[in-house]
Amino acid sequence: MIARKMTMLKRRELFHFVGAATLMASGVGNAIAAATKRFQHYPFDPIAAENFQQNLFIPVDSGPFGILDVTGPLTMRATPGSLSLLPGKPSPFLLYQTEQSGKSYQNPILRMNSGDKLKLTLRNELTEPTIIHWHGLQTPSKMDGHPASTIDAGKTFDYEFKVLSRGGTYWYHTHAHNLTAKQAYNGLASFFLVDDEDQRKLNQTLDLKLGETDLPLVIQDKQFNAQGQLRYQPNGQEAMMGWLGDVILANLTPNAALKVLPRTYRLRILNGSNARIYRLAFVKDKERLGFTVIGTDGGLIESPQSATEAFVAPGERLDILFDAGQAQAGEEVFLKSLSFDPMENEGDAGSMPGMGSSTSRLEIGADFNILKLTVGAGERVINKLPSALSRIATIPLKGANQRSIKLSLRGMDFLINGRKFNMDENAFDVKRGTREVWTISNPKVGMPHPIHLHGFSFQVLERMNSPRQIRALAKFGKGLTVSDLGWKDTVLIWPGESVRIVIDFSHDFPGDQVFMVHCHNLEHEDAGMMINYRVTG
Repeated sequence: MIARKMTMLKRRELFHFVGAATLMASGVGNAIAAATKRFQHYPFDPIAAENFQQNLFIPVDSGPFGILDVTGPLTMRATPGSLSLLPGKPSPFLLYQTEQSGKSYQNPILRMNSGDKLKLTLRNELTEPTIIHWHGLQTPSKMDGHPASTIDAGKTFDYEFKVLSRGGTYWYHTHAHNLTAKQAYNGLASFFLVDDEDQRKLNQTLDLKLGETDLPLVIQDKQFNAQGQLRYQPNGQEAMMGWLGDVILANLTPNAALKVLPRTYRLRILNGSNARIYRLAFVKDKERLGFTVIGTDGGLIESPQSATEAFVAPGERLDILFDAGQAQAGEEVFLKSLSFDPMENEGDAGSMPGMGSSTSRLEIGADFNILKLTVGAGERVINKLPSALSRIATIPLKGANQRSIKLSLRGMDFLINGRKFNMDENAFDVKRGTREVWTISNPKVGMPHPIHLHGFSFQVLERMNSPRQIRALAKFGKGLTVSDLGWKDTVLIWPGESVRIVIDFSHDFPGDQVFMVHCHNLEHEDAGMMINYRVTG
């Protein structure tokens, strides 16, 4: 309990330290005062293991999270709707709705083959602007879902592009500036699965079937009011630091539970939270069980890697295999987020009372449960895991340009290279076909930032000056953890840390391309921790 109170204090101290007085002087304080009152929600405390009784929602071939094999043009409607996230408690929810072959889908899991063409019309049936970003996919910039492409209520946007990305677990979500956090939190997001020969070979070898033993698993944290409806009302601290929920959803299921057989399961984990970082582990009683990482953001890594824990930041994906046969029939295994230091108060904290604290009862860095697995009876099935999963060509470093990307904190604003987002301004230019090594540095005074690159995937080269909790996981040379392997589009930078990445800016799109770099803490993104960059030629 003391540790939980200290975590809340640290988050509040950083907020006070960086300028609550500035916000109060601006007059915003009165406008948000009502949001600072602590509230009680429907009790689904994820720390209490006995609460985990709700059957995990498993995607089928229609309905919410329905697996949709795209076979032709689609019309996707962004529209207000309703879902019962808590049992018997309908909540307003924003949905992507579409139909194909006589079936209706809400927030469908889109599945396509690498090399196929997506043709999709987005129709905005909301009362505010929106747009879709295809997170991790390489597309022309005009198809990427840049906020400049946002469409007003009642308008449409036509997407048409070839799926160039290798097989992997990608996703799509809203990207309307100043509205991304609210719209994504309230529902506008889902998976985009890309198949290729490596993916099919792996699932065939391990006898994995999508929707049965190959499970997309999005982890999110939400707050609910007394009526069981989603609550999103950030106060001053939460608008700056990031919104935290206190009910943990796995595939939109609170306190989720799944009955499994003594065999290997594939979990395609997506951190779909606004701001919460997870330190994932499988725990039976107090014993940690091993799992195998087979992929990250941009698909399969080169070879399987054993692990007992891994950090996953907002926007990141972790593709893992878990052998449920490590436990006996009737035993329970929990997918947990272990406690960690959130590092949100580096520096001397001032005291500026009156701006409110986090309204979440679950502090960042707390230890809690996500999903309960109960092992059923049956013969243990063991399929031999291949030693090689895919081939990843290393981006050559010779001749690569060097670029410094500095994260910073000024007043109430988190910045990139001293800039706040300007829709019409390009922070820098990159020549098409060149390679660059970026050193992304985060100051000690601040908080962790998951940095997401639009337009291109990258490879992580090195972590420097990492905190102890990251150094303990650095098993792959130059400070890299298992979450850094393979092709990436999002990387977590801790306070005081610098991370080097390499990017190949080759593409076949005509003309200049304008993409973005931003923090995937969605409140940071909406507040302007985001810049444009232009690929010329």
